[in-house]
Amino acid sequence: MKRNLYYISESLPNSFSGGTAQLGINLLRELKKKYNVIAVNSLSNFYASKDRFIKAKNELKKEKIKYFHLKKSISRTKHHLTIWNFFRTNYYDIKKIDEIKRFLDKIKIKKNDVILCVGSNSIHACNHIKAYKIALFEDVQDQIQIIRTYLSINKYNFIKRVIKILMLKIYFRNYYKFLKKISSNYQIKYTYSPFDQKKLSNNDIKTSVLPCPVKVNFSKKKNNYKEKFNISMFSFSISQDYNGVNLLYRKIMPKLKKNNLLNKVNLNLVMLVPKNTPLEIQKIVSDENINVKSYNQDILNKTDLLFYPSKYPVGVRSKILFAFSRKWFVATSKTIKKCIPELEDFTNCLMSNNIDDLADKIVHLIKHKKKYQYLKINGQKVLKNYSPKKGAQIIINDLNQIISKKFLSFD
Repeated sequence: MKRNLYYISESLPNSFSGGTAQLGINLLRELKKKYNVIAVNSLSNFYASKDRFIKAKNELKKEKIKYFHLKKSISRTKHHLTIWNFFRTNYYDIKKIDEIKRFLDKIKIKKNDVILCVGSNSIHACNHIKAYKIALFEDVQDQIQIIRTYLSINKYNFIKRVIKILMLKIYFRNYYKFLKKISSNYQIKYTYSPFDQKKLSNNDIKTSVLPCPVKVNFSKKKNNYKEKFNISMFSFSISQDYNGVNLLYRKIMPKLKKNNLLNKVNLNLVMLVPKNTPLEIQKIVSDENINVKSYNQDILNKTDLLFYPSKYPVGVRSKILFAFSRKWFVATSKTIKKCIPELEDFTNCLMSNNIDDLADKIVHLIKHKKKYQYLKINGQKVLKNYSPKKGAQIIINDLNQIISKKFLSFD
């Protein structure tokens, strides 16, 4: 009889949301061959619409993966830094954690079951459960908050942003102690990124790197050089990519115009745009040269190049690996080597930390795209290190060792 494995995260695993949700469904497709896999959604209002949530549930049913869903509405958003919690740091919402705990207790997870908890909320809410426990740390929040604030500095907000960075450094002073405490009784600990592993290891949290489980579904799209060249960015929400969207608009688009390429290129933002976006972002998405859509399969099918010039190596791994699987070119920063070490400029992608240099490389690629088809071939070769089967086997092997040690201790 198969052992139960509960995959506990803030959203139901699915193939259309991207990021953690997409990696989750890829992993569960492999793990279900060995375990009786059950997906647990611990936050009910993660999705942007009821239709997207229904679509996720239908996909799990199709995959014959059982799921549990917390129906009570619990806010996912938490302000990491306010004047009220600055002096007394609080990295979690205790009411939220208690509600998740009560929900999980009703599921009645048994001692010989396995729980795979994704993200600090899930790890925290499950640390009282007696079972074989696996913690999967997501992108470390102190780095995300500090680096994003740094990248948003301009001449109008310089003082305000610098003060906020100093406050964030103080606020997150005990963050790793918190992570270590909530995961102290987990037998196995993973992170998807070598960058995160180093940060956690430096703070005495021992983890292993689990390769991002990317489904290799190679595109059969034929090259048609008469069509427009499509440059795309995609995310769940535009709020995750303000800096990249600004660079696309203020650096890439003028460079294309200067080289008489703007009428030969489509610029696509495949992401949700909330009503409360900053004015400068509203100006960009309303420009006639920018094509904005929520999840759109047609645009993804037409995409030729993924533009993702992120200066922080988080939240971008799955996007780049997905792009490789779709035979896209990739243009990104050298910083991303910290989470995908296989990336090499003009070997499998375009890379530069200088946005003007990266823009020049994109223009050169568009003008000579036939010459650089090898970038796509080499990009797909990177994927051999990130197959869901490989990631699932690592988990299976580590679990077998833990379970074997337990039985040996009874002898």
